[in-house]
Amino acid sequence: MMKPLLLLLAATAALQAQDVLLLKAGGTRTGKIAGTDGRLIRLQVPLPTPPGAAPAFASVSVPVADVESIAFARSPELERALRSPSDLPALAALWSANQAWLAQPKSPAGRIGCLYANLLLEAKTLAESALAWQIFSSVESRAWSEEDRMAARQGRLRAMIACGRAADAVEEARELAHLTENPAVIIEAKFILAEADHAALRQLVADNPRWTEDVHVIPEHARLYHQALDGYLFPSLFFGSEPAAASRGLWGALQVYDFNGEKSKALECARDISAFYPGTEWAAPAKAYAAALPEDLLAVDPEREARQASPGPQASPGPSPDRSPKKTKAKKKTDEKP
Repeated sequence: MMKPLLLLLAATAALQAQDVLLLKAGGTRTGKIAGTDGRLIRLQVPLPTPPGAAPAFASVSVPVADVESIAFARSPELERALRSPSDLPALAALWSANQAWLAQPKSPAGRIGCLYANLLLEAKTLAESALAWQIFSSVESRAWSEEDRMAARQGRLRAMIACGRAADAVEEARELAHLTENPAVIIEAKFILAEADHAALRQLVADNPRWTEDVHVIPEHARLYHQALDGYLFPSLFFGSEPAAASRGLWGALQVYDFNGEKSKALECARDISAFYPGTEWAAPAKAYAAALPEDLLAVDPEREARQASPGPQASPGPSPDRSPKKTKAKKKTDEKP
């Protein structure tokens, strides 16, 4: 009794996973795409089978020139990868099977490529970063989806930096920040510029340990300091509903403040991350940073004091879930360094 049922389920699953080729001359060809050489599409077509028999398929080739469009079947492997984009071998296999369809409308190839390349970057090795750069470049130049191309462009800039081409990435990011209107690209460009300014600030201090006494270095220190903060804080100020970008930027600002000896401002950033973006990867480091600060500094909480000082029903017990964090002030105080 069980064998016919299992065969029926297998046949049903096979039919549900069919790709559909819409032909220019009219009509369709249905089957499972097995691959392409750029000239022909190899298609596995289900054959009629008697009841109780295992599904059978025939392999046919369809000229690419004869195909108007393709309706790609839902992929269980892709859906699993999207739910948990951490399986590098699975994403590598998906990319290998789908990269030929980058330019084909409705193809998931661009999305797969970006997922795979981003995971490669997390390995933080030169070989993986170089491969990520190659994949991002391919998606950026060939993908049918504007969204995928923009995501690939952001990723390519990160890959360039990981491969030691930071100067080129910064120059391109500076141009992008002025030309593009895509919020995600602007955020990424400003973050890259902030990272460059932050690194330059640290190098400036390393090269000039007595910079506070050098009238020629002080203006450059102030410029790099404020530019880094502006870039880091941009997403939390204008795109606070983007938790990954906003929390990443707040963590960057925290690092700038901490490096400059402004522990109270760094603590404000840590508290903002914990309050507004507790589910992000920067929440735990922010909590650890705050916990390591002196007790007398932790006892000072301007926001809590302001809430306690607000009388009547207008007082708020805490931040509302959709409220964006206020800008962490980057202005110079009389008793603090710039």
